[in-house]
Amino acid sequence: MITDLKEIVNSAMNLNKKDKARLADKLLQSIHGKTDPEIEQAWIDEVQKRKDSLKSGNASLHSAPDVLNDARKRLQK
Repeated sequence: MITDLKEIVNSAMNLNKKDKARLADKLLQSIHGKTDPEIEQAWIDEVQKRKDSLKSGNASLHSAPDVLNDARKRLQK
């Protein structure tokens, strides 16, 4: 069994994205406890709602630099 932190990190870095996400979730749960199923479902519903808004054209995506530049311009007024 791997017990050295460096070995664990090295092994974890070789995982695929899906397994890294699962590992991260398990580690966070071990620190913070399990997520309330109602809260988790609310987040899933919100993500679906936003996804549907993008697909229907009612919302659009903007890059972070564009959003930050726009915010800076608005704050300077």
